[in-house]
Amino acid sequence: MYWVTGSRRRRSWWRGWPCSCCGGPRCGRGWPRSRRRLRGAVVARVGGFGASGAFVAGAGTSGRVLYVLLGGLFLYNILERGGAVAAVSGYLGKLEPEREGLALVVVIGAAPFFESVTGFGVAVVISAPILLAAGFSPLKAAVLSSWGQCAVPWGALGIGTVIGADLSGTTFGELSDGSALLSLPLFPVYAVAAVALAGGWAGVRKRGGEAVLLGLVAGTATLLTSLFVVPELAGAVGGLAATGAFLILRRGRLRGSGPPIRAALPYAFLLLLLVLANGPGPIAGWLGSLGPAFSGPGPALFLAAGFGAALFGLGGGALRSAASGTLWQWLPTAGAVVTFVLAGGVVAASGAAAMLAAAATVFGPFYGVAAPVVGALGGALTGSNAASNALFMPLQVEAARGLGVSEGLVAAVQNVSGSHASMLAPQRVVLAATAVGLLGREGEIVRAALLPVAASVAVLAVAGAVL
Repeated sequence: MYWVTGSRRRRSWWRGWPCSCCGGPRCGRGWPRSRRRLRGAVVARVGGFGASGAFVAGAGTSGRVLYVLLGGLFLYNILERGGAVAAVSGYLGKLEPEREGLALVVVIGAAPFFESVTGFGVAVVISAPILLAAGFSPLKAAVLSSWGQCAVPWGALGIGTVIGADLSGTTFGELSDGSALLSLPLFPVYAVAAVALAGGWAGVRKRGGEAVLLGLVAGTATLLTSLFVVPELAGAVGGLAATGAFLILRRGRLRGSGPPIRAALPYAFLLLLLVLANGPGPIAGWLGSLGPAFSGPGPALFLAAGFGAALFGLGGGALRSAASGTLWQWLPTAGAVVTFVLAGGVVAASGAAAMLAAAATVFGPFYGVAAPVVGALGGALTGSNAASNALFMPLQVEAARGLGVSEGLVAAVQNVSGSHASMLAPQRVVLAATAVGLLGREGEIVRAALLPVAASVAVLAVAGAVL
């Protein structure tokens, strides 16, 4: 870009840079008309939200995360004292004695299923204790359980995708279909990463083919469910399909080992409650009318904990021990979650992140390459697919419209990239650290978990360039 003074043409990007950060009146001088319109939308959006709005929204997000975390930790402590965690882990160990296979089925099968029906990172607090009991180190358990959120576009039955569809002017089904198509090559990425983390390169040579196969099964089932069945259940069906394929490959071992039905009953009860609370019908609306304390997966987690306590006959001493252990795990996390969520909201509301999205339009017709980076920024800042879409989806679609790039493609790229990068958001990393007892070592978890997330963003950038 250049601006003209007399007969001299000078580069002007540096003159616009200070005001571009604050959204000042000179911001965008010399920009093409489409970028000036986008800049106006950005400033209006930021100015309307403000720091006070960021604090209010951040407080609401923090409250939901901490409520779910409290319920998840209480359920874990009840099941641990009742022997359910050890029983499930022991059964999985007999079914799959090699850690590479166990990591694979958790990351591609079980965890995506629970993330799809619950959302809010509940899959982390469910899968991390099982991985710990199976002999994984706390760091590996935290990373693997974090990667298990790879079906985040359909987390909580797709609430973030619903918001993205509303803001992009598409239907939920269309955005879900596009997101499932883009996610098809990403499931194998996390599958191979899980095998590599569990067994190194030797594990990849031994289990790499199976990892790619199960990843493709999960991705294909997710896509077909979105296209032809119920989009809300796409992630859950993908996780179940991968788990089913894993069990079929080990059908010989199934004959000689009886499943721990009693230990699995609290998980089944939790699933039933979640289906009733989130499925079609009057129950979900009635719970929502009672207030935020009765909506989402939080109440189901506490009810499942009560069911588990009654099922295993835990007495007063065991219940007090579980409650005390839960509070000692939860309290150090609360301050960190609130701080990180509020900081991310203020950064987003200040306009700095939004102006980066506006500046990305310099890519012109190749904006599809930059779109996943913008979406990933939103996910890493907010820790939520829904919040990332609320922040960046209108900007992404407006940029695509002004540049002549496919709006549907950019919307799907935003939805998927924001979902995957949310795994690295501080509040989700703190959640994983708390579940495995590594609070204060969140940086190690981020570094260990980064590679497949970065690879996924790179795959989306290539897709944005060629589609």
